[in-house]
Order: sequence, then C-alpha cells, then structure tokens
Amino acid sequence: LERQALDARLRLLHAQIEPHFLFNTLANIQALVESGSPQASAVLRSLIAYLRAAMPRLGDENATLGHELALVRAYLELMLMRMPDRLAFEIDVPAELGGERFPAMALLTLVENAIRHGIDPAEQGGRIAVQVRREADGSLAASVADSGVGLRESAAGGTGLANLRERLAM
Repeated sequence: LERQALDARLRLLHAQIEPHFLFNTLANIQALVESGSPQASAVLRSLIAYLRAAMPRLGDENATLGHELALVRAYLELMLMRMPDRLAFEIDVPAELGGERFPAMALLTLVENAIRHGIDPAEQGGRIAVQVRREADGSLAASVADSGVGLRESAAGGTGLANLRERLAM
C-alpha cells in the first residue's frame, strides 16, 4: 500500500509539471501570433516536434539521460526562437552517459527555471550551461547554471523546484 501511495504521488507530481511547461510555451506562441511575428510558425513547429518526442516519455520510469537531453535541447531550441538575441546555451554531457537511467523531466525543470527566473528577467538575456558528469562513486551529478539575474532571496519558492525535490526524494 505504501508503494502504491508513493506511485500515485509521483504520477500526481508528473501531472503538475507537464501542463505548466505546455501552457507557458503556448502563451509564448500566442504572444508571437498576436504580435504578428514571423517566428510564430517556426516556434509552433518546434513545439510540435517537442511534443512528439516528449509524449511517449512523460512519466516513464525507465527514462534515460539521453531522452532527457533530447527534451532539454528541444526546449532550449524553442526558447532560442523566442529570444534569439538574448539566449545562448551549451550542453556538456559525455555521449556514453546517454543510456543511464535518469528522472524524467528533472533537467527540463531546472532549465525551465533558469529561463524563467534567470534569462527572461535579464534585459541582456544570458547563457545556460547544462552539464552531467559521472562521480567517483558511479552516481551522476547534473548541473544547470545560468548567467541571468538570479533568484532573489525574497522570492517565493515555486512549484517546479518543490515538485522536483519531492520526486527525487521519493
């Protein structure tokens, strides 16, 4: 029963992440359409490609780092279309780690947070660096860093990070 309750809680946490990302991206596309931006069509195509890649993976208990990186790259490419002169990114992950099991949407949550709280509010934009390394004990260490404005100490905790912490703890 404990395991079933834990599984149900994890499914609920996944369900909270997915609409958050989707609605944020759709709002961005809506703004592009309303402003008559020629980028709207390209961003929509990228979103469709992202959703095709993501849908089979959402809630996947056997998700791999390679799949997660594909989602992160697709998301960053979407954001790059939205702010081409304000965003740069690099993904530094050894290819041999691609098959390692990795929590679905974990890196994506961190990257989305970096865009939302670091890059978006910075007038000049910034750079996002995603890195994953194997530690001496065999575990994986992942980091997402941005050169944006950073979180204010007074900022209220968001759903995304709290959700990720809880998922990782489970």
